[in-house]
Amino acid sequence: MNTRRRFIEIMPFASVAFLAACGEKKAPVPEPVAPAPAPAPDPVPAAAPPMPAAAADPAAAPAAALTELDEKSAKAVALAYVSDATRTDGAKYKTYAAGQVCSNCALFQGKASDASGPCPLFAGNLVAAKGWCSAYAKKTT
Repeated sequence: MNTRRRFIEIMPFASVAFLAACGEKKAPVPEPVAPAPAPAPDPVPAAAPPMPAAAADPAAAPAAALTELDEKSAKAVALAYVSDATRTDGAKYKTYAAGQVCSNCALFQGKASDASGPCPLFAGNLVAAKGWCSAYAKKTT
């Protein structure tokens, strides 16, 4: 009981000290900050002159502006393009079948009677009508 009595004796003083220590403290009020100046608007770029249709889409360019595709170019090598389909290695390219040529491919954009024509796979170049590549897809009518 001695402990209880001691607690009761010091309680009035302890509660006052405790309440004083836990009293409400006010947070400091931040000083007002001036708003930052608005950034200057970006200048409006001048409108680019319209591009001719041939420059916008190389496949749509007239055939005279396109060059014959070089079989040694990176794109041609990647797609196993050859300008003469009869030189295609049938053992290496299992998808090749006799009679498959660019002129009867769905991607060939020239006429079937043309010696060469544009192909979207080789933008800016002409492919030989008698050529072949691994992306050959039979043209459906």
